Amino acid sequence: MTTGIHASSMTTWRLVYDHQCDVCRVIAAAVLVADRRERLVPLALGDSRTALALAALPPVMWDRSWHLVAPDGRVFSAGAAVPVLCRLLPGFGGLARLCGAAPDVTERVYAWLVRHRTGIGRILPKPLVVRASIVLAEHGERI
Repeated sequence: MTTGIHASSMTTWRLVYDHQCDVCRVIAAAVLVADRRERLVPLALGDSRTALALAALPPVMWDRSWHLVAPDGRVFSAGAAVPVLCRLLPGFGGLARLCGAAPDVTERVYAWLVRHRTGIGRILPKPLVVRASIVLAEHGERI
């Protein structure tokens, strides 16, 4: 028997995202909607629990990309996290295999998105960003 940890938290993955970025919030919310098995919990970079979740990384790396934190504490970041995330989501196995087979391409696509996120964020419909924030708040309560 494990003390102090709920059984469900042992299979919970943390999705660490930039809460100040509209594109990041919309993508994180879309991922949570696709997570029908409810294995993911969002964690904003500004959250006080971020330090514990990202303890395996130097703090200077925390805000350089998004992160996926496994139940055992392993951290996957940036493009390298994409195939891992896709394996967690029902129906995304093909994309996981594709991204895993071409990690350099996945990393370049991720880097492009990061470079252009401000411009993309400007054209996102505001109701979409508001809805994403609601989804993130609702899913954050599962911690």
